[in-house]
Amino acid sequence: MVDLSSFPMLEEDTSSNRRPSGHARAEPEDIVLPEARTEIGDNAAQLTGSRLAVLRGPQFVQQHFHEKFPASAIAKYCGLSRFQFSRSFHHVFGITFREYLLRYRIREACVRLSKGTAPVTEIAYAVGFHDGSYFARMFRRYTGMLPSQYAREHGQNGPDIDSAAAARA
Repeated sequence: MVDLSSFPMLEEDTSSNRRPSGHARAEPEDIVLPEARTEIGDNAAQLTGSRLAVLRGPQFVQQHFHEKFPASAIAKYCGLSRFQFSRSFHHVFGITFREYLLRYRIREACVRLSKGTAPVTEIAYAVGFHDGSYFARMFRRYTGMLPSQYAREHGQNGPDIDSAAAARA
């Protein structure tokens, strides 16, 4: 039996977490990574077969988000065909697997950019993006700013720290 207490339920469907320009900027915690939809309930008995199997999806993402992998790899990990996995994942989580993976990668990029220890391009590759311009577009879609802007505003070496250090020198 699967303990569903580790799968927080959503209050509403958040299938679109995109922020049009001019709206408030998103923080990493604003990029929702759903783990199960409200209609699933708290009872593991309600999840059967393929719908129960896709609960392994987030674990796969945590372990392999930085890698490029075919859809068949995650389906095999869950013991399903690509079609079964895709359909069941969307039913259980309310978003596609690719959308979930994209959100996870963007959140991970936010964490790494906040540390300010690596260049943006290096972080893009480290979290699984293989095209810097695509990374920048997706990052901006979800956070409302470019990765370099985010690093400047949220990094450990942000403007406040730099100006304080310069004043002491």
